[in-house]
Amino acid sequence: MTRQFLRAAWFFSAVAIAGGCDDAEPQAVQSIVGRASGSQTATPNSEDPTDPGDATDPADPTDPTDPADPIDPIDPIDPIDPIDPIDPIDPIDPIDPIDPIDPIDPIDPGACPAGVVCVDAFPYFAEGDTTFGLSRLDRYSCAPQTDESGPEDVYRVDLPTAGLLAARLDGLPDGVDVDVHILSGGTAPDAARCVDRGHWDGAAWLPAGVSWIVVDSWTKNGVPYDGPYALGLGFTAAADLESEGLDTEVFEHALKAFALGWQDRDTERFELTVIDFSLHSFHPRLWTVDLSDSSLLFKQRVSHGEGSADSADPGWAVDFSNVEGSHKSSLGLMRTAARYISNSNGLSLRLDGLEDGINDAVRSRAIVMHGDSYATDSFANTRGHMGLSWGCQVIEPSKIEAFVDTVEGGSLVYSWYPDDDFLLMSTYIY
Repeated sequence: MTRQFLRAAWFFSAVAIAGGCDDAEPQAVQSIVGRASGSQTATPNSEDPTDPGDATDPADPTDPTDPADPIDPIDPIDPIDPIDPIDPIDPIDPIDPIDPIDPIDPIDPGACPAGVVCVDAFPYFAEGDTTFGLSRLDRYSCAPQTDESGPEDVYRVDLPTAGLLAARLDGLPDGVDVDVHILSGGTAPDAARCVDRGHWDGAAWLPAGVSWIVVDSWTKNGVPYDGPYALGLGFTAAADLESEGLDTEVFEHALKAFALGWQDRDTERFELTVIDFSLHSFHPRLWTVDLSDSSLLFKQRVSHGEGSADSADPGWAVDFSNVEGSHKSSLGLMRTAARYISNSNGLSLRLDGLEDGINDAVRSRAIVMHGDSYATDSFANTRGHMGLSWGCQVIEPSKIEAFVDTVEGGSLVYSWYPDDDFLLMSTYIY
């Protein structure tokens, strides 16, 4: 859908810019006053419709003739005796109404098949043991060379809408090797419909309706490594964080990008950070979600680069780049790397871009995540917007340590803006 952005007028004093993402000296940017439907009458005929002509003398009356003899009256006909009335037909007895057929009880679409655990509420947690399961599924299309001929447990998952389903195994004792498989659709679990599998974790973007989770026992040389496990399922829909200010369209793009990144093995982590650069920097526009249980971990303000800022109102980001020296922020899917201590910015988190031509230069450009005083809530409340970086995503200094602790080392970060070139070039949009 097309997203419209209402821009209010802002009045700002000079804004201090902290050290650049590459540890350059700070700059000052002068803030600019923001931008501001009747009736008709008939004509009488001059001639009489009939002309009586000249009057003439009346004709002489005819001489009377002798009156004719009167005709004898005809004798009246005797009246015909009336026909006796026909006795009325007795009314037909009404047909007794047919007793209505008792309706057949409808088949419950949510009825859970025997031997299957059905799940329709999330997050879901359970303990199981494949030792007591049946061996019906052996090899899956997503890993056809892997022997899963040991016993398995089957879970039917009823999804109310399209979204991201995440599955996680835990609590496997030594000697137990069970794997998790996500199967799409169908009236029964079908190994040919496998969309993802993992030794511990699995994830996929799925349509509304029925999907299946199968925890199956790996088998080697005919020996199944079955046993106990703990299973966690999380489901996240695009509208789940709408009440937290995260636009449904933006979050759907982010969840689909995560699903594609997961398939490409870009990450093995369920934390996803979403930045909506189409929002004004006065508003919180960074969210971090744990997709294993859909929990919201962080919601906070974040800055953008001075080269990305609107000349009329620096709180709006309107232009993005992958070019060194542009001082612009980058869009698309990135992955967190290691932390380090910057001379000017303190604790910082390196990023690696995953999209060629869109953000693959962020590491060489020193585009990182860090904290700074111009990214505080008090600064935004006083100035009406966040300060500007040299392209880095900068957050509240008091939150940077907890944030880095949570997302460093391989989680995904998705920066969004409805930029035509980005939407055309990105390989993480479908």
